[in-house]
Amino acid sequence: MFRALEWLSRRAMTVAGWCYLLITALICFDILARRLLGFSSEATAELTGYLMAVGMSWGLAGTLFERGHVRIDVLVQKLPLKVRVWLHLASLAALLVATGFFVYGAFSLAKDSYDFGSTDLSAMHTPLAIPQGLWAAGLGLLLLAVLAIGARAVRQLVTGDADGMDRMLMARTYVDEAAETLEAVADAQQGMAAPAPTNTNTAKVPA
Repeated sequence: MFRALEWLSRRAMTVAGWCYLLITALICFDILARRLLGFSSEATAELTGYLMAVGMSWGLAGTLFERGHVRIDVLVQKLPLKVRVWLHLASLAALLVATGFFVYGAFSLAKDSYDFGSTDLSAMHTPLAIPQGLWAAGLGLLLLAVLAIGARAVRQLVTGDADGMDRMLMARTYVDEAAETLEAVADAQQGMAAPAPTNTNTAKVPA
């Protein structure tokens, strides 16, 4: 289940990235249309707001798996391992409680919008249950990710793998960031390097 949720969360992060690219495209189109064509889409503010909410929530779980969320852990890093693991569990528990409230509120809001048939006030009259439901789905995925990571952390603690638990939950360091950057650069250089042409049909010169 852990691997499946990790894979799904990474795919959701891709969707979140496309949401932000689409936001950029919509804003650029609206600016050019107003400047050059003399009209406005009249829906950019609405659509970009929905896309931003969906992109934010759908990127949360993947960021958690990649240890990308901001943590103030200056003191935690200096504590002994036996103390750090319990602080990791405490932070996961706090995140679980907070995410549970977020999920409950988000799904309740989407359900109320669906029950009352609520739409926005723009010309599109978008049913609010659609963007709110997508937003709530991202928060639900975050809740499942917290549960999966918490279950693995408890199992590692029980089996005595405190080092593995610490590596999984510790915030990313500058060494991790530098290693990831170097790996990305190496992959990009390898992709840009064109393979040397091979000619298998060499002509034979008669003696």
